[in-house]
Amino acid sequence: MTIKSGHVDHVTDAGLPPAAGSGDGRPPEPGRQYTRWILTSGIAASYVLFAVAVHLRLLDDLDIAVRHAAAPDDVWGPTQVRAARVVTALRPTHLALPLLIIVAGLSVLRRSLRPFVVSAVVGVPVVVATLGTKWAMAHSDPGTVPVGHGSFPSGHTVSAITAVGVAVLLCRPGTRWGWALPAAVGCVMGSALVLAWVHPTTDVIGAALLAAAALSGATAAKLGEWANDVPKKVAD
Repeated sequence: MTIKSGHVDHVTDAGLPPAAGSGDGRPPEPGRQYTRWILTSGIAASYVLFAVAVHLRLLDDLDIAVRHAAAPDDVWGPTQVRAARVVTALRPTHLALPLLIIVAGLSVLRRSLRPFVVSAVVGVPVVVATLGTKWAMAHSDPGTVPVGHGSFPSGHTVSAITAVGVAVLLCRPGTRWGWALPAAVGCVMGSALVLAWVHPTTDVIGAALLAAAALSGATAAKLGEWANDVPKKVAD
């Protein structure tokens, strides 16, 4: 440490400012570290409970009501055509390339593979959870009357939210308002899927919960800050 004008300035051995924590150079308190995981745990638990409720068909009335409201005459019309175009435009294969370009560009600029690592850490569990839930739903209740749930959760919705969310996480770590972008994309995709009769409403809600849990966990783990913190060699 160094002493100036009667007060103490903390510095690291390499002469750098102390890491962010309590504000005086001390590491963050364990309680604070656990607190930021409360939201992630709550969203993840909500996803599990919601999936159980869907499996038990406790929310079939909601799906039917929304379907009738979206298409009172149960006729495919101009609204459904436009919704189908949105679904096609935001399909997972169309979002993968822009995300890859962003991740690759950040890796080149930062001369680090951390953006790729973060993308994998966030994306792989989401894919596994999505496919695993779909498999469990399809095999435990293959019925389609009055509503089929073999496609729960919506892969289109979870992919759209997660892809845009990872881009925000990497480009603007620590942002608050930036999360409005993946939320807006999720609302557009989810609405289009319901209007185009591709997924019932509960599939979309479940996908949103799953994506939110993954992105909340990534934020709590500060993966965006880690990807942005490019290691630098300090001169002796």
